[in-house]
Amino acid sequence: MARGATSVKRTAELARRRESRRRRIFLICTGLILLALALFTSYTYWLRDSSLVEIKNLEVRGLSSHTEEGAQITSAVESATGEMTTLHLKPELLDTEMSRFPRVASSSIAADFPNSATVTVSLRENGSVFKVGSETLLIATDGTVLGTAGEGTDILPEISTGDPPSGNRLEGRTLAQAEVLGAVPTELRSFVAESALGDNGVEVTMSNGLVLLFGDSSNADDKWRAGAAVIADPELTDVSYVDLTVPRRPAVSGLEDAAATDEIAPEPGN
Repeated sequence: MARGATSVKRTAELARRRESRRRRIFLICTGLILLALALFTSYTYWLRDSSLVEIKNLEVRGLSSHTEEGAQITSAVESATGEMTTLHLKPELLDTEMSRFPRVASSSIAADFPNSATVTVSLRENGSVFKVGSETLLIATDGTVLGTAGEGTDILPEISTGDPPSGNRLEGRTLAQAEVLGAVPTELRSFVAESALGDNGVEVTMSNGLVLLFGDSSNADDKWRAGAAVIADPELTDVSYVDLTVPRRPAVSGLEDAAATDEIAPEPGN
C-alpha cells in the first residue's frame, strides 16, 4: 500500500508540474503577443509618423533649382515629402505632385534613417517644336507636350505637318515625327531643320536640303546612325535623298536621279 500511495503521489506531483509549466508558457506567450501588439501599435500610430523620424535633410537629384521650372518641381517635391517620414514613405504622394509637370518622366524616393531622404527625378528632354494655329508647342523626345515653346527653343527642329494633340501627348504619325526627331544624335541636332509626312512616312529635311526618309519611327536610333554614316561619307556628293527605311541598307539618290525620274514621268492625263 505504501508503494502504491507513493506512486500516486509522484504522478500527481508530475501532473501539477506539467500544468504549472503549461501556465507559465501560456503566460509568456500571451505576454509576448501583447508586447508585439503594443510595439506594432506604437510603430503604426505613433513612431513612424512622429517628429523623431521626420525628413529634415532632403536631397533632390536630377533637377536644377536655378531654373524656374526646376524650382517649381523642387518645391512640389518638398511639399510631398513634408507629409512623409523616413519610416513612412508615401511615393503615391510624390507621384501625384509630379504628375502636374509634363517635364517629369519618373520619380523615386529612398529614405536614410533617421532623418534623411533622397528624391531622384528623371526629366524629359526637348526634342522638337510643333505649331498649332498661332501657338508653338514644345515637344519632348518621346512626343509629350511640354507646354508653350519659350526662349532658346527656336534651334529645335520643327514638326511641319500633322494633327494637333488631343491631350498632353502627340498621336499617330505626328507622334512618329516627334520620336524620329527625338532620336537625333547630338552631333547632328544643329543640322536638322524639320520633319514632314510624305508618301514614304516621316521625312526629315536637313539644313543643307538633304532629305532623310525614315518610314515609321521604329528603330529610329539605327536609322539615324545609318544616316550619319552616309552624310559623313566624303565620296557621296550631290545626294538629295537617303532612304533609311531599312537601316542596314540605306539607299541614296542624287539630283541627277531625281531629274531623270522627272523626265520619264508620264504627263498628266496620259
